[in-house]
Amino acid sequence: MKETQFKDFLESLESITSKNKAVGSRISRAKRIEKVLKLDLDTIVKDDYKTYQTLLEIQAEFGDKNGAIQNVLRKYYIFTHGKEFPSIAECKKKYQ
Repeated sequence: MKETQFKDFLESLESITSKNKAVGSRISRAKRIEKVLKLDLDTIVKDDYKTYQTLLEIQAEFGDKNGAIQNVLRKYYIFTHGKEFPSIAECKKKYQ
């Protein structure tokens, strides 16, 4: 993960109001994804199918019911590609 650049990206988002706490929390979650899944976020978001699979894995592995951990991966995808990642439902139609 490009931590410094990602942190700067998150701090620039108007949707994040509590810059220090919210940004720190998202960086912490991003590191947790990398540690638990043993994958770098850059590797994950290079491939849309891998991103989709990882979102599903986050749901299962982390019990991410409110989407907070998935949201970090989605933000990293936006940071990397400059566009939002499709919903899981859209991906499901595409990949199954």
